[in-house]
Amino acid sequence: ERLTRQLSGVEFNLLVPDGRRRRGGGRTTTTTTTTGYGSKHDDESAAGDILENVLSRIDVPPLKFVAVSDRDDYLRAARDVGMFTCRVRPLNKRRGNVTTDYNVEDAGSVQDVINE
Repeated sequence: ERLTRQLSGVEFNLLVPDGRRRRGGGRTTTTTTTTGYGSKHDDESAAGDILENVLSRIDVPPLKFVAVSDRDDYLRAARDVGMFTCRVRPLNKRRGNVTTDYNVEDAGSVQDVINE
């Protein structure tokens, strides 16, 4: 909801909540990184599941998408299926371990990436 307010000029076809799985099979709805929700492999599998879900709901090739996240697992999964990637990385925060097509300091700057 906050992202859609910040980017009022962007049409969102589908917003997907955080895909990390809780113990017991449910999914979390927060985007903060915590311990105890499974391994790195579980997070990457969940990110891949979410992207497959998105691609199955929208009849658009991956090359027409820009995946925006601050998480390596989502960015890696998006890159691996052929999507453009954009990392949200505030000034003075760590760079991450995945090379992305675009980097922005805040969600409001994503509009410039979309316009490009």
